[in-house]
Amino acid sequence: MTNVAFGAKPAVLRCGQCGKVVDWEVSRLQVVCGCRPHLELPPVLVREATPGDRERAMDLFRRDFGHKQMVAYGEAVSLDAAAGVLVAETGDNIAGALAWRPFDGALHILALATDPMWQRAGVGGHLVAEAERLARRQEQPRVIVTITNDNIPALYFYQRRGYRMSAILRDSVAAHSREQPAVGFAGIPVVDELQLVKHF
Repeated sequence: MTNVAFGAKPAVLRCGQCGKVVDWEVSRLQVVCGCRPHLELPPVLVREATPGDRERAMDLFRRDFGHKQMVAYGEAVSLDAAAGVLVAETGDNIAGALAWRPFDGALHILALATDPMWQRAGVGGHLVAEAERLARRQEQPRVIVTITNDNIPALYFYQRRGYRMSAILRDSVAAHSREQPAVGFAGIPVVDELQLVKHF
């Protein structure tokens, strides 16, 4: 098995207080009330990526994850092989992207990335809502996603949208990491995948 450099993500989070981009590994959680600033998002259009958009979306995934391969259900999966890519467009900019594939009788979200400039502005929510509409049109009864055990921001994001944890895939990421274990969000060792599901 070829090891892929899964582990700490590049700088893709934006500080909610000062606005600086923060490295994934040194980020920290903070309890805040509703007083934090909310970005006003220009009109956003979510659509299937055109061939020209797809490479821009892959650049966003590379910037967010550091590579175009993900661990999904214990296997390395290239985002180039995604059945579809949705993009969130604001003006002429691609503010976010979502890669998906059909898997195990469901629509499987392989990757979701938001440009740091548009974090906390609703882009990710728009993309996931469109993926759910796509699943319904395809008569898929559920949407599934796996995240690494360190990805507390994603766990928060998906649970707020009605996703429920359904499985822990122990050591599925560790098997693909050069570092043993890789260090992820807030210094948490990256070893497992958490599966979340939303039924319709």
